[in-house]
Amino acid sequence: MNDDHIYRSPDESNVFVERLLDKLEAEFDPEIVPVVVDSTARKSNCFINVDEKVKRDGGKAHYGWVVFQTNILCEAERHAVWENAKGDLIDITPRDVHFDRIMFVSDNEFVYTGQLVDNVRLNTTKNPVVDDFIAISEITEGLYGHGNRIDEKRITFPEHIGKVILAYETLKQCYLTFIREGGKPSMMCFCDSGKVYHSCHGKPILKVLRKDAIEIKKMLGERPR
Repeated sequence: MNDDHIYRSPDESNVFVERLLDKLEAEFDPEIVPVVVDSTARKSNCFINVDEKVKRDGGKAHYGWVVFQTNILCEAERHAVWENAKGDLIDITPRDVHFDRIMFVSDNEFVYTGQLVDNVRLNTTKNPVVDDFIAISEITEGLYGHGNRIDEKRITFPEHIGKVILAYETLKQCYLTFIREGGKPSMMCFCDSGKVYHSCHGKPILKVLRKDAIEIKKMLGERPR
């Protein structure tokens, strides 16, 4: 992976972080929280890790958002850190990429009950293809919310929803690869149609997403809005 596309957690606020905080309607300013991985913690499983840490060592779970950036996105992900008896916040959860510290935004209104929560993303470029990628990511994560959690690792879905999720995950990867390779609206589309993106996938994508959303609601027996 190109280093430009590896997630990093900012050490200080910037214009994109501020815009993301506005989108979150954040009540608190971001703070830098040290990462001290707990020896029993499981990768990318913060809520379970913190709950187990509290049972062993006291303290409490502190909920909020962790903020990441790449060269195309500024992104907030729901997260839990451990608050010790002194009130210090510590991130105990390991990730695929190690961080010494994270940017964390507290959210006292959030309570974790096993639900899946969408990330919130902001385009940090002037490339509209990134906006399309964000729209696809949002509808994909929304689909995961229709699953039934078996345990902290496994979620089951109705067969028809599972097929839609697979299709969207594949489309997301196509977009991400296209963007990483410098894809712009005026460049040849990733689907090898022989057309530029703007006249191919880029032309109907938002309309298709809206139509899919209506069809998905029908599958789930929900009333389309």
